[in-house]
Amino acid sequence: MTGSKKQLGRKTLLFFSINFIFLSIMTGQKSLMSPANLYVKNGIHNLYSYHFDKAIISLDSAFTADPHHPVQPFVRLAVNWLQAQTECGYDSSYAVIEQEVKKLLPWYREHILQYPDNAEYSLYLGSVYGMKARISLAKKNWLDVIISGYRGYNFINMAKDIDPQLKDIYMPFGLMEYYSCKMPSSIQFIAGIFGINSDCETGLGKLEIAADESYYSWIESSNVLVYAYLYIEKDYQSALKWALPLVVQFPENPMFLLLYGETLAKLKMWDELDEFLPRIYPLTQRGPHLLRNECNLKYQYLLALKEFDNQNYEDVIELTTNIITDYQMEFDWLLGFAHILRGKCYDIKGDRIQAVMDYKVTANLDNKYPEVAEAKALIKTAYKF
Repeated sequence: MTGSKKQLGRKTLLFFSINFIFLSIMTGQKSLMSPANLYVKNGIHNLYSYHFDKAIISLDSAFTADPHHPVQPFVRLAVNWLQAQTECGYDSSYAVIEQEVKKLLPWYREHILQYPDNAEYSLYLGSVYGMKARISLAKKNWLDVIISGYRGYNFINMAKDIDPQLKDIYMPFGLMEYYSCKMPSSIQFIAGIFGINSDCETGLGKLEIAADESYYSWIESSNVLVYAYLYIEKDYQSALKWALPLVVQFPENPMFLLLYGETLAKLKMWDELDEFLPRIYPLTQRGPHLLRNECNLKYQYLLALKEFDNQNYEDVIELTTNIITDYQMEFDWLLGFAHILRGKCYDIKGDRIQAVMDYKVTANLDNKYPEVAEAKALIKTAYKF
């Protein structure tokens, strides 16, 4: 990992586990002078390369070199969470977050009192609350997401007051503002009471500042931007812009590879996708069960998109049925995508009853993706190719 996002941009035509919420809000000028910084950077690189044991070794070295480094404890939380998720399951990962948060809240508060001029401690305390929001997000407890996010938001504001030049603060600001703007009006009202701006364009703008100018949070900011542009805004060219550097910098990260592949599919860049698929397929054959399952489901979805464009509707039905049958992912958005795509195939084949059954599944999912509204419309009016 390079220390300068701008230099990386020149090298890669630059541009990103919610997937990780508030993950990688990691930087600050003071920490860069610490003897632990190189170990922390290595830990982050190994985290995003899914080399969790190597990441922990690097973080242990960081702790030995500087036990007060503000970034190391938060990165360790992220490593432990993601490792538990991929190797033990989602419930285990939530337990890890809860356990780590209990330890880190007093640690960061103590260091804020001890080092009141260091904005990073406030920044990462806010990030810890962001990880609490991650659990609520998985459980679709929207109000708790806002409440935990608000607590984090306050500490991020504190960090901004201490050091307005700390570009990494734009990541949590942008994330909360963009997330809030997609919530129902009642949740937006509560967010407004908490002082959180619910504006999509402003939120995206702040995420882009973090992706362009921050030291470490460009990784997660770019990841968030890919998700936002690919799944919510349907701006696939912008999604490609932010996805490309992630794949270049982290070629072993399965989620980044899959996001990039899906972006190519949405842009109908089929030749490029065909060249890229051999890099993705091995991900479906190795690693812990849940990770392998997620990679396989997303790989089959890429194939389904391609076959749909080729009008091979029976193949699409088979692929999407496999996704639906084998679905074990933490969030249900891909399940909704599979049902609505299969429903369109049934509509095209003239099987309106089966199509509506699929549309109803997507329409009844409690998530904030545009496909939910699209499915509700397709229940009333058949899909026309």
